[in-house]
Amino acid sequence: MILHRILRWKGWETLKETLEKREKPVEALRRGIIEETGLKDFEIIRSLGKKERWVFQGNNYFIVDTFLVRADMNRKISLKQEIIEHDKYMWVDKKTAIERLTWLETKELFRKLKINGK
Repeated sequence: MILHRILRWKGWETLKETLEKREKPVEALRRGIIEETGLKDFEIIRSLGKKERWVFQGNNYFIVDTFLVRADMNRKISLKQEIIEHDKYMWVDKKTAIERLTWLETKELFRKLKINGK
C-alpha cells in the first residue's frame, strides 16, 4: 500500500511513523498502521534493514528501519485521524510503487526488494 500525502508536502509515500519515547521501531510500526489505516489484522514479515535520510525544507528526517508487512487488500482502510496526513491510498504492485513513489530513496528500496523471489 502507498499513501498520498497532503500534510507538509504532496506526493506518494509508504507509511512512516515517528518513534515515541522508549518505543522500538516495530512497536511504532504497529501503532502507525492501526492509527493511520485502521487495519488491525496484519503481519509484520521482516525488517528490511534499510535506513533512509532525506531533507525537506532544510530539516533532516531519518527512517530508522523499514519493514515488509502483509495485510488483506480487501480490508476497509480508514485514513481519518486527528491530523489528516493522507487523502487516499492505493494497493499496488512493485512496478507501480516504483512509478508512483515521490522519494528517490524509497523508489530505490523497492527496486532492490525481493518479494516471492521477484
